[in-house]
Amino acid sequence: MTLGIDIEQFVTDPYGTGIQRVLHQLALNWPADVPASFVVPFQGGFGLLTPEEAPGLLALPFAPRDPETDLRDLVNAYLAATVTVRVQLGDLLAVHDGWLLPEVSYLPSVLQRLEIFERCMPTAMIGYDALPMTQPANYRFVPGTASWVREYFRHLTRVDSVICISDYAADEITGRLRRDLRKTTIVAHPGGDHIAVRAPKVREEGAPVRFLRLGTLEARKQPVEILAGFRQAIAQGANAELVFIGKPSASDQAINDTIAAAIDEGLPVTWITHADDALVYDELHRADVFLSIGIEGYGIPVLEAIRLGTPVLYSGIQPAGELMEGKGAREIQATSTESLAAAFLRFSVANDRDQLAQEIGAATVPTWKAFADSVAHHSTGR
Repeated sequence: MTLGIDIEQFVTDPYGTGIQRVLHQLALNWPADVPASFVVPFQGGFGLLTPEEAPGLLALPFAPRDPETDLRDLVNAYLAATVTVRVQLGDLLAVHDGWLLPEVSYLPSVLQRLEIFERCMPTAMIGYDALPMTQPANYRFVPGTASWVREYFRHLTRVDSVICISDYAADEITGRLRRDLRKTTIVAHPGGDHIAVRAPKVREEGAPVRFLRLGTLEARKQPVEILAGFRQAIAQGANAELVFIGKPSASDQAINDTIAAAIDEGLPVTWITHADDALVYDELHRADVFLSIGIEGYGIPVLEAIRLGTPVLYSGIQPAGELMEGKGAREIQATSTESLAAAFLRFSVANDRDQLAQEIGAATVPTWKAFADSVAHHSTGR
């Protein structure tokens, strides 16, 4: 059985996200015993990349580049230099006997293709979450695309197999979206071992305790609430600083304005809006505590922080945090400004913070090989 893996969405919009990380590691760790081709749009038809060729393409968002360079130009250049097998739609049906959509896509071409393949071969999807349906305020869709958003989630209920990244995602897809429980729905945790293990940093005595929060400034990730708790902790004498790394909110300008205003008034807050992998990992390692607050479909940065020797405080729906509880992650109360301030104050003191750091189990994070094996074998029914 040869599996077709549709990555048109990546080619159309390759800018780095958590899903791009999953795609890259899926290709890097694809098991040799499952024949597959990564399918891309190419010269009016489709190009087929082998599991050996696809990682080079999928690594492009994470490689250093000139900020003025359009990543799509690099993607197109890679395809032009690499693709040797070019086919048409009918050929896709002839050369594949299984189909996997590994990324979220609202492109009509992707979803119409999946509709065709559902009629004649086993189909599978990676299930990330149902947040655009359950937390719509955090997402801004191009006018006229709402029907395709619904179509994507409809397919999650219809394909033969869904490989969910967390129990939370599985519960949302089977419960909220009402996927048939008789269909295959399994959980495979994305890995964190793309990060080399580092020892915890050596702190400078008397330096402010550095709290770091990573990710786009979406309301579901509670950046304003985190800032309010931090502000109160500083007023109560905490020796701390807060770092945000992430793109501005695309759905709520007030969030961006609130963070910017705090910086302007002199609060010890830093906001890094653009960072490549190397800078992100250095900042994660430099931090004393990593914060993962709010609602996450999974939370790969939690695993990255632990691999880099930085303990994690989490609250809310945090599958990766729960997975690493007692191994460098600890759940806190973060339901109010007062409870968040209390957490900042508590972990600004060495005793609790050092104890949490001593629990770090960097070797215990899930592996990408196990994830790729599960996706490959459940997509093909093996």
